[in-house]
Amino acid sequence: MSEMARFRIDVEAAKALVYWKSRFADEVAAQARQLAAESRQPEHVTLSHYRQAAQIAVRSLSATILDGGPPSGDHQAA
Repeated sequence: MSEMARFRIDVEAAKALVYWKSRFADEVAAQARQLAAESRQPEHVTLSHYRQAAQIAVRSLSATILDGGPPSGDHQAA
């Protein structure tokens, strides 16, 4: 990393990002499995399932971010 590219990130901001990434990934995976379970091949999760699930999870993530991010206390990232 060059000298010009150095910057600092607040611990609170880094924790929020970790929480949001974890929550988004967990929701996408869970929703994709649900979509697959409702399909003709319930044991087969496809890219299409993940795309549909991500669209749903984005709305949920937006609400989480607007509500203030991670809960106080000791959230454990996945």
